[in-house]
Amino acid sequence: MSCGFCGAEKENLSKCSRCKCVYYCSKECQKSHWKAHKPNCKTTSEIPAANEKLHKFPQPARKDLDSIARFVCSSLKTKYFSVINDVFVDEKALNILNEVKQLHKSGVFQDGQLSGGKTASDNDQKFTETKIRGDKITWLEGNEKHAPNIVKLIEFVDTLVICCNNLPGGMSEYRIEGRAKAMVACYPGNGTGYTRHVDNPDGDGRCLTVIYYLNQGWREDNGGKLRIYRENGHVDVEPVLNRLLMFWSDGRNPHEVLPAYCTRYAITIWYFDAEERRRAKELHRHNVLDGLEAEFALRDVEAKRKERDLAEAKLKEESEKLVKQLLSEEDLEALSDLVKHHLNPYQVLTDLGIQQSVQEALLKLLKER
Repeated sequence: MSCGFCGAEKENLSKCSRCKCVYYCSKECQKSHWKAHKPNCKTTSEIPAANEKLHKFPQPARKDLDSIARFVCSSLKTKYFSVINDVFVDEKALNILNEVKQLHKSGVFQDGQLSGGKTASDNDQKFTETKIRGDKITWLEGNEKHAPNIVKLIEFVDTLVICCNNLPGGMSEYRIEGRAKAMVACYPGNGTGYTRHVDNPDGDGRCLTVIYYLNQGWREDNGGKLRIYRENGHVDVEPVLNRLLMFWSDGRNPHEVLPAYCTRYAITIWYFDAEERRRAKELHRHNVLDGLEAEFALRDVEAKRKERDLAEAKLKEESEKLVKQLLSEEDLEALSDLVKHHLNPYQVLTDLGIQQSVQEALLKLLKER
């Protein structure tokens, strides 16, 4: 855990006595953070409970970036979609939700349109028909100063996708080098949805759809599930707060948003395959994307990969130095005995209160011994 105000990672942090969701390293930090934390600070009884009958999707064993990326790649290969619950701590998820609500109140949302003006399933119906699509939307580049928490979400998803792309065989069928702007969407809760469709039915370049849901205390009668169709049935994904859904954008995942009877918020980002995007431009299919205001927001993905790799290498180096400075030979010997025959050495270190940021370095040192 880290301090909710200054970000310091320390042991024995104090928990907010009211909501029990945020931690602080001192009373001064808690007082300084109160103005920002107050809108989200609620007692457990005040926070609506989610439906206990939610579909139980498999989850990654650990929540570090590498483990999530490997889990996502495996799920995409076998099921063509992946669901990650509780992506962030509660406070961060609620901060993102509050920014989306503020955007909604500001009046920047407009009626959602369909690429090319038609649905993928019915060429006779135009996008102006609200029976096809009833959401209100706005677009964000990912660098907006007035929405810092949404920007952090977009940065996290970018980094996750790059990590998946870097894994050996992770996304071998695609070379992702760009994305569209992030689409912030709201279904007003009047029974509207989005009829069955495919995100990329005609090769416009989109290969991966990523959706982050923001619906606190979602219940079955709120509606708004995303239904993914299969040859022998369908899978329903509930739009609960802090859930990330990723799926291939092509014909493997026809889907629809079922009617929503309560305000439903989500943020969607589409990622492009470089070769298909290039072909689409050559064939003038990029006109399809004009309706989506799609752009290459990751113009130099390779540079971003190198930046991330350098940061990880620096962190790893610092972690190794820290481990050698803090632990004696006796400490290392004792730890080695503890993890040597354990099926999950990471869990042993976690139970001992050792931070995830130094676990890799510590295990490497133990292995060298």
